[in-house]
Amino acid sequence: MIILKIIQIKMIKTEYNQFSDNILTIYCHNIYKIFGRRLLSKKNFKIFFYQRVYNKKYELILKKANLKLIPEEYFISVYISIISLISLILISSFILFFINILYSAIALYGGVLVTAVVGIFLYNYPIILSNTRKSEIDASIPYLLPYLKILSKELNLSKIISIIDDFLVYKEVKVEFQKIKYYSDFMGYDLHSSIKEAMLSCPSRQLSDTMNDLANISNSGGNIYNYLDRKLSNLNIEIDAIEKKNIETLLIFSQIYVVLLLISPLFFTIMVSILNLIQFTGESGVSSQNDSVFMIVNLLFFLPFVYIVFMFLIYYSKPLYSRLKPIIEK
Repeated sequence: MIILKIIQIKMIKTEYNQFSDNILTIYCHNIYKIFGRRLLSKKNFKIFFYQRVYNKKYELILKKANLKLIPEEYFISVYISIISLISLILISSFILFFINILYSAIALYGGVLVTAVVGIFLYNYPIILSNTRKSEIDASIPYLLPYLKILSKELNLSKIISIIDDFLVYKEVKVEFQKIKYYSDFMGYDLHSSIKEAMLSCPSRQLSDTMNDLANISNSGGNIYNYLDRKLSNLNIEIDAIEKKNIETLLIFSQIYVVLLLISPLFFTIMVSILNLIQFTGESGVSSQNDSVFMIVNLLFFLPFVYIVFMFLIYYSKPLYSRLKPIIEK
């Protein structure tokens, strides 16, 4: 039984971590492994790091972004990267100063820009990732609640959490439920504590509130099915309003499409043809040839590009829940 439990825990940890690895996490792991541990082992640097570099408020953003990193790994990697870039810029500029002052100034200016871009990226990437995850989780809830409602008719919340993972096909909401299983099966928390702990790092307020409500209702002996039924009814009303607004937006886009991309090119072509027919100047041949080339360029390059942009505009105007891509099982 102990061996089976260990295998089960390892499987849960593997499932939980499979969505988190990316280039940034690998980079931060290696920087922390090579330099971070040695630096933090020094008392003076450790005091400086936790007082000047480490950011408690930003720690929660890292958790919500679901980066498979401890906060120390991320902060020490950012610090070392910025310091290394600044040092490289200063050394390069100093060497180039004795060769060519202009090259030295260009290297210094370019290096400052690169450092600023890297710093802005490293600061904003977890925030963007957290907001993206929030949007995807919120968009997955219309598909999640019906499953929960059906299962809650016959099963308690503990059993639902243990099997719901098999029904989820959207990445980010699947990760959140795997966190609950991780705290429950690996950390040994009770169900209520597992949900609360997992939802602390959930970027979606809507999912967090729903799961905490389910935990409270379950603990108090309430009816989860009735709660989910009311929640789903309210959500369907919101979705109907969103769909109605989306249809109105598509109608506006269709009018723009007809006027801008159908009628306007046709009107322009007719007007140019008429002007070419009534033009009697000595340079009419050259002017007509230039107009023809301009029309061909518009027809072959500009209009197809505008059509493609318009198609993307139509696609991304749709609600996110209708654009979610399910996980492809390998």
